Amino acid sequence: MRTAVTGRNCGADPEGVCRNPFAARYVASMRLASRDANGHRRDLRPLAALLARGGRGGAIVGPHGSGKSTLLGQLADHIEASSSKVLRLRLRAHGDAAAIVMSIARAPRGSVVCVDGWERLGWMVAIALVAARLRRATLVVTSHRRGYLPTLVECRTSIALLEAIVADLPGHHLWFGQGIAQGDLAASFLAAGGDVRVALFMLYDVFERRVRGTGARR
Repeated sequence: MRTAVTGRNCGADPEGVCRNPFAARYVASMRLASRDANGHRRDLRPLAALLARGGRGGAIVGPHGSGKSTLLGQLADHIEASSSKVLRLRLRAHGDAAAIVMSIARAPRGSVVCVDGWERLGWMVAIALVAARLRRATLVVTSHRRGYLPTLVECRTSIALLEAIVADLPGHHLWFGQGIAQGDLAASFLAAGGDVRVALFMLYDVFERRVRGTGARR
């Protein structure tokens, strides 16, 4: 039988409110370290230096929930830290395509343009490429499949990746093995079809159910 999770052993704040370690504020892409499929932290410096030198750029390719957005955002941070101009764009839906292409056409000359959700441009990809070329901009994009740009990094998911992310969450030594067990990671990963982001959402719900049974709050 699992030990009940309480305010004492779940990483409670000073007011005794139990924090859910899988909350969005902890698992948001910009708060997580970029890791490969083995769970190892990526050394972003060589890739950031390459992109900062200009050129055509490339794509970060991989399935849903494999860390593409995390890697893109942290690459942008590295490049920006070297005083290079970075434009960050995100396509949330196909309807954003025209606005994204217009933003690329107006990008600072010689800048690095990071586009999350590149495949949502659809047929407007060709126009975006021309616009970037005219601005002498380096495109760095995320995509679920290989396409018009060379592949910079291919992201993959694994149980090891999920385990490494979970190990980094706040209070891990307090709740792991009690509120969340090793078997929960494998079960959520399989149920999510290998999508680490969805697996983390599922683990949030598992943690909430177990904490709520003790009367503790998130």
